[in-house]
Formats: sequence, structure tokens, C-alpha cells
Amino acid sequence: MRKVFLILWMAAWSSELVAQEPKHERELENFVILTDQDFYLSGDRLWFGAKLLKNHESYRYSKLAYLTLLDHQGKEVHSEKMLLSGQDMVFGDIFLPENASTGVYSLLLYTKWMSSYRDFPIARRDFLVVNSRAPQAPGQPKLWMQKTPFEKLPVALFHTSSEPELIEVQDLQGKTLEVLERVPPFEKFLINVDHSQRYQVIFRNEVFQASPSPWLWDPSDFSIQSQQESVSGHKVLVHTDWEILEELKPVGGRVELDRTRYQGISYFDITSLDPEGNVSWSYRVNNPAHLQGNWSINSKARVGEPLKLDFTGFPVTVQNGFVLAKSLEQSLISDWIASLNDPNWEEMGSGKKSSKLPESLRNLVLETPILKDYSPMFSYKPYSIDGPGLFPGSFQPKDYSFSLPLSILETKVNRKMYQEHFGLEEEVMELESPFVADKIYYLEDYDEFPDFESFVRQIIPQVKLKKSKGSSDKQILLANTDNEQVRFNKIPVVLVDFYRVEDLAEIWSLDMVSLDRVEVYYHRETVQKTNLGEEVGDGLIVIYTKNNEYALKKNIPKSRYFLSDVQVPRKPDYGKNLTANVTANPLQFLDPGFAFLRGRARINALVFDTAGDWRVESWIFGNGNFHRFEKNISIGH
Repeated sequence: MRKVFLILWMAAWSSELVAQEPKHERELENFVILTDQDFYLSGDRLWFGAKLLKNHESYRYSKLAYLTLLDHQGKEVHSEKMLLSGQDMVFGDIFLPENASTGVYSLLLYTKWMSSYRDFPIARRDFLVVNSRAPQAPGQPKLWMQKTPFEKLPVALFHTSSEPELIEVQDLQGKTLEVLERVPPFEKFLINVDHSQRYQVIFRNEVFQASPSPWLWDPSDFSIQSQQESVSGHKVLVHTDWEILEELKPVGGRVELDRTRYQGISYFDITSLDPEGNVSWSYRVNNPAHLQGNWSINSKARVGEPLKLDFTGFPVTVQNGFVLAKSLEQSLISDWIASLNDPNWEEMGSGKKSSKLPESLRNLVLETPILKDYSPMFSYKPYSIDGPGLFPGSFQPKDYSFSLPLSILETKVNRKMYQEHFGLEEEVMELESPFVADKIYYLEDYDEFPDFESFVRQIIPQVKLKKSKGSSDKQILLANTDNEQVRFNKIPVVLVDFYRVEDLAEIWSLDMVSLDRVEVYYHRETVQKTNLGEEVGDGLIVIYTKNNEYALKKNIPKSRYFLSDVQVPRKPDYGKNLTANVTANPLQFLDPGFAFLRGRARINALVFDTAGDWRVESWIFGNGNFHRFEKNISIGH
């Protein structure tokens, strides 16, 4: 009896402990965005990729990504709605307008679910666009300061003036503490200040006041210490943009984090909330997390020589990733853009308030969050989300003056002139399926067939061709596997590059050389997971051309595009990589969504068509987090 009582008491005691632990069962999600460059000229082609990271595995939420490109004044330049791939990824290209003004542009990505919360911190990626005919950005030069929650370290700043500037540091009584003469634009400089006292910085005859950090971060023991008189009623949340990691209360003005929770996390934010729940302080910790595993690629190769990229020894939680090979940016540009995308850097005197996850979660727009964003897609209205109204903190413009050194601008202009002279920039890309097909047939494996009809008849067993009564026309029937006995009695929807085929004679006349692959969807569960509605209830056959050229060559009207206002992921066409053409494209390779199997992955054909120094970046995703690796390689003739 005593044993039974003891067991019951221990169970009650442990359940009480669990009840005292902060609960973070709220399901969250957000994007991580990457672009192929930090710096573009007007008229350039921008390639992007994004991964939706989640703290849940529910299918209830988003399968659509809403994309908006803003110019330096916050005006919309481009917007579209894209289907997420089966790996929760989107990728594609945007042509920047030829008349685009010089400035800092922003690419924003969000889902309909995020509009459940007022001012949710949606993903944003800032980058530079320069019009070579008017390279000076309008506006006022700005001064930027880095948050420094450390007791004795100097404070870093930079400015965006077009020329070197005089910068003076004073105490609040106007006593000069430090004078820096001829500080170059964009280059970071340091000032030494007393972190316990307020001070002011004089820049272009304007006074900017700076206050001591209310908290000091100690990375040695993973703790923060308050510099305020009282933190009664305050709480501290540790989080990413898609997950709450810890919720803590100060004890004696100190908060200690559980170090073991952050071993595999690239970065996390520490946010302090006052008794009313408002953000009083926030700091992003870039965590040198070590991820088990290795990746390898040769550091040297020649033009046209395929390189192998191997990933080995990674945890089984690693699922997929992006690989891109791109041109090296000037360090001045890459450092500057990195600072603009770092929340620890703030524009002095702007008064702009960025979105914070803990604050947003208090402002539920609806009584219950949106549970589904995708069933079926034909019920959607184009761009039905008011982004600027719902996410004002993320839609703020980066409108300030700057002027780039001529040497940096010349490199970009020369590359563009070369491409225009030789006509090397082609507006083609490959479409990627956002769905998971039952079977995929790649046409390059069947080049012995003279025409598409014979290929379908002899290679695709899930399809049967039947002559129509009283006609020589053929009808496509799809295998019905709903019962034990397979019958060919389903009539599928047939698409080419997601354009509806109105007459099957269109597909029988397709040139085999122009085709890339055929996807077949015939199992009931597979068809249902596409969420394309009742119209595809009998199945789906999607034929892809190599260069997404079907609609253009056949002059197909937009009304026949099957997915309404929704686009599918797309990537560059590398079908001509082994030719002798030197494209000088700043993006030489992109493999979005390559998959891991038991901690291993391989990419066999990373090919460069242009000699020079390049950077290979790998973004690895898994277990609701990501890691980035990079290596510089040299390509010779």
C-alpha cells in the first residue's frame, strides 16, 4: 500500500512540475530567404530561394507563399503567389525593371497563416539595386549603430554618406569624448564609451542620443544581467522567428538560459518584455553552433568540368537543402548588406520599430488562427492579403542616400555589357513540381523513341491509349487502383507546363527533344494531396518542357493556365552548361531542394561556364532549423 501511495504521490508531484513549465505548444512558422546576389543593376535577373521553417509537422497550415518586392521607397515592384514544394520550399526568378531607381530593395515572403497575428515578423531580405545611369540614391545619409550589450567592448557604427565624414562623440553635457575625422562611407568604425552612461553622437550637424543597454549578455555562462533598478514583472523570451525556445523570469536581476537547448541552433533572439507585455529590449545571438557532418568540394576546377559536392555524416534529422554557386561580392558590399539584414544594427534617430515575435503573438487578429490556406486553390482571390496593413513593421522602406565607388560599379556594368553584346541572357527556366507524383519519367533516358505517342504507349504502364469510337483520335485512360483489380477507366487532366491541353493532338505533336519529364498522379491519396479540387479527381498527367517554352512557342492564352493566379517553383535551365559559351552569369549553379538520405547527399554536376573566383554556398535544413556553409573556389580556363 505504501508503494502505491508513493507512486501516486510522485506522479502528482511530477505533473505539478510539468504544469509549472512554460508551455509553447502554439504552432508557428516562418521563412528563411536567400538571394543569388547582394547587389544588382536595374534590369538584372534576381534568383531567390526560401524554406518555410516550422515548429510543427501539421499539414493544416500553409502551402502557398505570398511574395512582394519593394523598392527603396516601400512601393511594390513585383508580387506573386507561389505553391510551396513538397519540401516546404519556394524558388524562382524576378526581372528587375530597367528603370528601377537606385536604392535598397526588399524581398518579403509570408503565408496567409501569418496574417492571423498583427505585425507578425515576416521574412525579409534587403539587397542593393543600382541604376547605372543614375547611381546616386536619393534621400538623406544615415548613421547606423550596432547593439553592444557587453560591459567593456567598443561600439561599432557606419554611415551611408557619399564622402568621408567627421563624427564626434559627446557626453550629455556636450563634453567631447572622441573625434573621428574623415570616416569613409560603409566602413565600420569603433568608438569607446562608458556603457553605463548615456552619450550622444554628432553626424552631419545632427545629434543622436544613445542609451545604455538595459541588459548585458554574457556568452560564457549563457546569461543576461539587468542594468535597470527593477525588473519586477518583467519576463524574458528566447526565440527564433518560428519558435519560442524558453520563457523565463529574472531572479535577482539575472536570467540564465539552458545552454543545452542551443547546441544546434544557428542564432536566437533574447527579448525582454515589460509588465505590460511590450518589448523593452531585444538582441540576436549568433551562435557558433556545430553541426555534425562534413561537406567537401574541390577548391579548383576548369570551365566545363563537373564538380562533385558530397555531404556525409550529418544527423538523420537533416532533410534537404539549397546549393548555389555565385560570384564573389566586394567585401564592402557584402558587409554592408549583412548589416542591413542583421537586427542588431539600428538606424540612429529613425524611430522605426521592427516586428518582434513575442509582441505579435499577443495581437491575434482573429479569435482563432487560420488553420488552412490551401483547399482547394481555386477558391483563392489574387493577393487577398493586405501585407502593408497587416505587417507594417516589415513593410517599412529603407530610404536613404548613398553612392558607390566607381570601381565597384564598373565590374557590374562590364558584365552586363558583355552579356548584352553577345545576347547571352536568355529568359528561360525549368519548372519544378510543387507536388509529389506517383511516377516520374525523364525523357533523356528514352531518347530512342521517335515520338511522344510511342513513348507513352510503351513506357508508361499507368496509362492506356484508346481509340475514340468513329474517330482516329486517341483517348488517354489512367489506371484505377482504388480496388484490388486495376482497371483503366479514369480520364486524367493533362497539362503541359501547367497549361491545359484542350486537344490531345497537341501533345502527340510535341518534339521529344524539347521535353524534360512526365509526372503521373493516379493513386487516390496522391491526387488528393495536390488539393487541386474535384476537377483532377480522376488523376493528373503533367508534361514539362525543358525551357518552359510550351506556352510561348504555341502562343497559348493565359486563360488556359490551370493554376489560376498561382505560380510554381522555377530554377535556371542548365541544359547548355557544357557548351563553349561564356555567360558571365553571377549565378552559375542552383540546386534547390536536394534531399538527404540517412545523413548523406551528393551533387554530381556542379559546372561553371565562366572562369574566375566563385563562392559555393550550402544551406542545410532539418529539425526546424538551418545551417549555412560556404567555400570559395577558383575556376580556370
